[in-house]
Amino acid sequence: MADKPRGLLRGPKFNGKHTTLIAPAFAMVEMLRDDDRVTKIVIGVIKPRKGGGISLKAVTIEAGLRLTVSGPSSVQQFFAYTSEPEAVKLALESLYSS
Repeated sequence: MADKPRGLLRGPKFNGKHTTLIAPAFAMVEMLRDDDRVTKIVIGVIKPRKGGGISLKAVTIEAGLRLTVSGPSSVQQFFAYTSEPEAVKLALESLYSS
């Protein structure tokens, strides 16, 4: 597992309970951190999985978005608090479609 970029998880948008990220989530967390529409990012636990590629699943919830990032050997869930979930979802989908 790669080390996260220095300072990635600093700032008022993070709650500080979980600080480990899977490598495929770095770009997403960086984008959410810099997006003014996102007020808070909650980082979930990492669960192992077998095989597969890198993918993102974004589901609209009452507070914003529930995000699931899958990597080759693990999956991690995030919550992004926002009042504009559809706009943030579109930005994330363009990030992972390339």
